[in-house]
Amino acid sequence: MEKKTDNTALAWFITSLGSLNSYGSTVLQTKQALDARSTKPLRQNVDDIAIYQDALKGISAIKQVGFSADGIIAINRVFDSPSDEEPNWPGHLRNAMYNDDDRIGIIVDSKAKEAYFPPEHITKADIEKIVDRYKQSDHHERDAWRVFADLAKLQPFQDGNKRTVLIAANAAYGTLENQNYLVFPFNDLDRAEFAINLMRYYQATTPANEGQAFEKMLSFLPTNREVLLRKPITTTDVEKAKTIRYKEQLRSRKDDGLEL
Repeated sequence: MEKKTDNTALAWFITSLGSLNSYGSTVLQTKQALDARSTKPLRQNVDDIAIYQDALKGISAIKQVGFSADGIIAINRVFDSPSDEEPNWPGHLRNAMYNDDDRIGIIVDSKAKEAYFPPEHITKADIEKIVDRYKQSDHHERDAWRVFADLAKLQPFQDGNKRTVLIAANAAYGTLENQNYLVFPFNDLDRAEFAINLMRYYQATTPANEGQAFEKMLSFLPTNREVLLRKPITTTDVEKAKTIRYKEQLRSRKDDGLEL
């Protein structure tokens, strides 16, 4: 008799992975999809389905190749589901010198119309430098998060960068096997603070400023992650939520020509 896989931690991880990209399916729906090996339990939204499928394909891709520049590229290469959240050229390293789609900016202050513009030409050597720094580190959790921050700041790909590099950071730290995944904050306020300090990390032009932003990012991460990721998922909270009228306070916003 085949042993049933406990998909609880993976459901939390996929929900976290999509949380900066407006993934709207609940942890419960995501677990049901994993258990059924079908996207039918998810919110039937093309972006949700793409993010869910990307997560599974990306994890599989880097497990096959290993944590390396090639492995990181392999993650993004499988982001090919039909969705606006996907790169037009999956796995392609940006080179804005000959491709207009590779010229991207990251909004850091919409009112002030400020944006961070990453390097226009990315090579495999740029990614290898970040990989090598991790391999030469003590392999602590903060070292894996540094992989995430540095790759996110580099923005190697046209789109799907944060999803790509979160999977890559987990591959570096070995959590794709033990399922004690590195995850973004689940609390909306903490996740907003994390994202704000990631933007500050992008803007930092000195090691000291990068270090300050990085420490603030880490301060908003879940502190008891392993317990959280194994928390039973039930319908109780879902049913309770139906009796409450919620007002959205943090709204996502997209501007043409700029990537959030």
